[in-house]
Amino acid sequence: MLSTRTRWILLAALVVHLVAAWFSTGFQSADEHYQVIAFAEARLGHQPVSGLPWEYAAHIRSALLPSACLVIFKMAAMVGVTSPFVLAFLLRLITALAALLAVYTFVKAVRHRVPENLWTPFLLLSFLLWFLPFLHVRFTGETWSGLFVLLALAALLSGEDRAGRHLRCGLWLGLAFLCRPPTLAMALGIVLWLAVVKREHLQSILQFLIGIAVMVLAGIALDSWYYNEPVITAWNYLRQGIAGTGDHRFISYAWWYYPAWVVKFATPPFGLAILAAFATLLAFRPKHILVWVTVPFLVLHLALAHKDLRFLHPLADLLPLMLIQAWAVWRERKVWSAVPAGVLKPLLAIVIVINSAALVAVILAPAGSGRTRLAKLVRSHFPGEVVRLNYVADNTTVWDIRIPRFYLSPTASDTLIDAPCNLMSRSPGTIELLVTDQPRPNCESMEGQYWSEVGNALPRWKQIALEWYAWEDAKPVWKLYESRPQGTSRLPSAP
Repeated sequence: MLSTRTRWILLAALVVHLVAAWFSTGFQSADEHYQVIAFAEARLGHQPVSGLPWEYAAHIRSALLPSACLVIFKMAAMVGVTSPFVLAFLLRLITALAALLAVYTFVKAVRHRVPENLWTPFLLLSFLLWFLPFLHVRFTGETWSGLFVLLALAALLSGEDRAGRHLRCGLWLGLAFLCRPPTLAMALGIVLWLAVVKREHLQSILQFLIGIAVMVLAGIALDSWYYNEPVITAWNYLRQGIAGTGDHRFISYAWWYYPAWVVKFATPPFGLAILAAFATLLAFRPKHILVWVTVPFLVLHLALAHKDLRFLHPLADLLPLMLIQAWAVWRERKVWSAVPAGVLKPLLAIVIVINSAALVAVILAPAGSGRTRLAKLVRSHFPGEVVRLNYVADNTTVWDIRIPRFYLSPTASDTLIDAPCNLMSRSPGTIELLVTDQPRPNCESMEGQYWSEVGNALPRWKQIALEWYAWEDAKPVWKLYESRPQGTSRLPSAP
């Protein structure tokens, strides 16, 4: 029986995740679109394979998420849903609901491991730690692998010693591996934990490994169907990720970038707490399963030259339990007794305010650069019209704002220009649009035309928040302009 407080937390989590699924449009990482939706669209015949990124030809991406996306899009089409914005929303909504279920399953499974007086904070962190709802609506390999890891650990750590739990744990870890091959390091950690700490029978460990093997074989079959030839994408991915080849060698970063990124992008109060909690478990709870799961995964990513904070996202949903377990250790060792009583409550209040503000910011605004917000502006202001998007960018910078073909109408085209006044020759009947990160340009060479602002990629309040914190490294905000004759405006005049 759930307590009233728990029910209210679950209800709040549901509302927050639904809001995030609706408003957090677009994608934070390009892979969220180009490695999933674009792959599914190509398989559906809606775009040429030649337009896919190089990863398709290299056969390094699992077909699991693209195939799921393909099925969702086909089912939506059967009931007449074809809008790209609605289809993308369905992906976010399904991910959000799956995340709620996975998190609830996990917290219920570890209920007996959480001190009673820390149960409410654990629930709040698990569902409402500010960056988790944002990640929970991302239809990406990082998010889904993290959810499968949660379900794997829930099967393993449940207080009930059910038959087959090691097999179920292996099956879930196998799915995590298909979504994100580096989670194989987590599987290694679980095997070592079972053998060294829990001293499980060999039969239990074999069941776990069989579960992983079953999913790996299923993944090979799915990949071979999708790519129309026998292929093991996980092997190709691991080989490519470690070495890189040809034109696709990756930027190298030192190992300390990850701790620095955690502090910066999780915001310092939470980032520092996460690092302190991890160090606490290493020092005082070395046999805890979180240590054995996270350490091999972290060592692998620290050793690799190519680094990106999203590579650590599969660990995100384990952080609430890590923080709570560390809190219990700090209390046992009387760390909090050294903090003056008049400091702790104000400090907690500041943390709550920061979490609330950051949560509102990420669930109510487009993800990433906001390019899909621009796509909606194009669709709504110029429905059915022939438009051309002129990006003031080059091939090395346009990736941050270019609107994928998926979101544009068939009558839209685009091109790159080096300056806002250097348009290509105009075509009769084509509406020229400009996408730039600069203020409205004044072009005397445009023969009686001027640039009229249509809108921004991000709402103004989020621009202010990002400029204040610069958590996206102060990236520019892109703007959309329409070429209009002098003295006219398509948009309503201000009162």
